[in-house]
Amino acid sequence: MNNNIFIAFDNPKTAVSIARILISNGNNVVSIAKSTSELIHSLDYYPSGIIITGCTFDGIRMEEVIRDISEDFNIIVLGKRVQLDSFNDERAFKLSLPLQKNDLICSVEMLMTMDTPYKPAVHKNQNNERTILRAKHLLIDMYSMSEEQAHRYMQKKSMDTGRKLIDIAKIILEV
Repeated sequence: MNNNIFIAFDNPKTAVSIARILISNGNNVVSIAKSTSELIHSLDYYPSGIIITGCTFDGIRMEEVIRDISEDFNIIVLGKRVQLDSFNDERAFKLSLPLQKNDLICSVEMLMTMDTPYKPAVHKNQNNERTILRAKHLLIDMYSMSEEQAHRYMQKKSMDTGRKLIDIAKIILEV
């Protein structure tokens, strides 16, 4: 992964503040874009890098802009929790405001060390949660347990056997 950083914010003070933080930590900020077209144009000169932006930029939702950006670029999106919850592009690494300086630096460093662009592993966790929930409901229905009792039962079995909770849930569903 290339270490070039591109910053794109409507508020110039925000963009400069982020650039200062990153530069003082030894990062290579190559562009601070003032418009979407300026951002896209500056990306043409680099094979990869990290784009740091807000949920919206230049009056456009960044999800629309991200579609036109090469997959070789990682994207960090900053915003309030409410904005990030409705931001649906899975390529984006989301950081909630107010932002801690160290969170930004650590996130950039993590993305720089990755061999491939960031992609969250959401689907496996969601499937596991559904399986665990189904197992709990089976225990509730079969043994008249409360949800809390079913969860404790599964946790105890997990600890007693040294197996993961998802494995216990699968065993319960097989029985």
